[in-house]
Order: sequence, then structure tokens, then C-alpha cells
Amino acid sequence: MIVSDWLNLFKKYAQIKVFHVNHLKLLSGLSDHTLRIALGRLNNKKIIARICRGFYANPFNLPSLEEISGQIYPPNYISLESALSSYNILSQIPQTLTCVTTRLPRAFKTSFGIIEFRQIKNPYFWGFINKNGYSLAEKEKALLDYIYLNTKNKQLGPPALNTEEINKSKFFRYARQMNLEKPARSFLKNIKEISA
Repeated sequence: MIVSDWLNLFKKYAQIKVFHVNHLKLLSGLSDHTLRIALGRLNNKKIIARICRGFYANPFNLPSLEEISGQIYPPNYISLESALSSYNILSQIPQTLTCVTTRLPRAFKTSFGIIEFRQIKNPYFWGFINKNGYSLAEKEKALLDYIYLNTKNKQLGPPALNTEEINKSKFFRYARQMNLEKPARSFLKNIKEISA
């Protein structure tokens, strides 16, 4: 396939933002070896962007880092500092996109940014909404994931948060479901409250 064939292929499938190498193999009909060489050349010429091992971005419909997170290490949802920042509960903007997964913890350094996946137990994998191409923790669940993953590793300091938007009854209902009621109450008592 020549460059124009690749561009036509990506244009034809413009609704797909992230391609796995296996999808490209099926669509192109190329062998593993030939495909690897072709993708390497396209990436070197900056015609396509290699996201990370095995994944490529569609040049006609570039994905966001959030959309990439939903594709490269499922199942997962955006939570912790990233979700808290998106809701303006945490005033700092994280340098890394933080997600939770039931799989082993892992970090991906992609050409679009760094994505860190933290592991949570299967029974606690809930409390998120589906967006276009990715999942995002509800405010209350993102805060509880933060408490859960940081208190068990003794990494939690009292952050500066704006908790006005947190639904307290939902927060404590979720805390009971995660067996975190006591740490959640202690956490809320010790935070430095900021205004939005």
C-alpha cells in the first residue's frame, strides 16, 4: 500500500479514532512484517501517530488522551486526581491521566501523554458514567477511590479540595459500600477546603 492508500483507509474509517495493529492488519490485508514496516514509515513521516505499542491514532480524527485510556487497557475508568480535577474539586491540573482498573497497575507513556492505571478490587469497580469513548468516575466515587488507593498505601496527605459539589449522602452511601465510612469521615474532617 502506498501513502495515498493508507490515507484513504483512515478517511474511510474516520469514525474510529484509535486503531489496534490487528484491526489495521485485517483492513489492509498485509502480513505482520509488511504492516510493521509500513506503520513505522508512516509514523516516521508523521502521517500517523503511534500512540503506544500496538495502537495508532487516526490522522483524520485524533483521539483525546481520555479516549485513548478507554482503548489501551480495558476495563478502566478515569478517576482519582484526573476526575477530581475535571469536576473542579481539585484545583491542581494533574500531569498524568489517572484511571482505575481491575487489572494490574500499569503506566503508559503515549505520544499524547502519560496514563497511569491503578488497581482496584473487582467489587469496587463501579460508580462511573460512560462518555464518548471512555468512562469517568462520578465525583463521589472519584474521591472515594482517592481515599481507598492512597490510605492503604499511607500516601495520603490532606489535600486542598472544593467539596461543595460533593453529594454528601451519596458519598457516605458509596463509602459504606466500599467499607470506607470511617476513613471517609476522617478524610473530610482533615481536608483543607477551598472555594471554586
